[in-house]
Amino acid sequence: MYSTKLSVSIHIMSVIILMEGQPVTSEYIASSINTNSALVRRLMSRLKKAKLIKTSTKLGVTGLAREAKDISLLDIFIATEDHQDLFSIHSNTNPNCPVGAKIEVTLKNLYDNIQTATEEKLSAISLADIIKELI
Repeated sequence: MYSTKLSVSIHIMSVIILMEGQPVTSEYIASSINTNSALVRRLMSRLKKAKLIKTSTKLGVTGLAREAKDISLLDIFIATEDHQDLFSIHSNTNPNCPVGAKIEVTLKNLYDNIQTATEEKLSAISLADIIKELI
């Protein structure tokens, strides 16, 4: 199963923007996502560490650390995903097999191209673009 961290993190940041500078708690955001606040706090911690959001211990999230137009989906993806390669290649294939001998190199080139294209697409979409769709 693919991770939903990117989608949930975009949801978190969208709530922050739409609350127009008011402090937002993890409990409030969790109710919007329909999940538990511990998951929201873990993701918010990563977003804060990546300098994408500002928080206050007593208030919760107090806003974005940068303008929404200056935060790309790639920034959020890198901040929240543990492993950033979209695909992994199995290793230790049989070098005596015609497929096993070449599959890693063949898939690596293909997967590298897909990874690059995906990252380019994610970097071209800003959080502000998402907000325009939500409003």
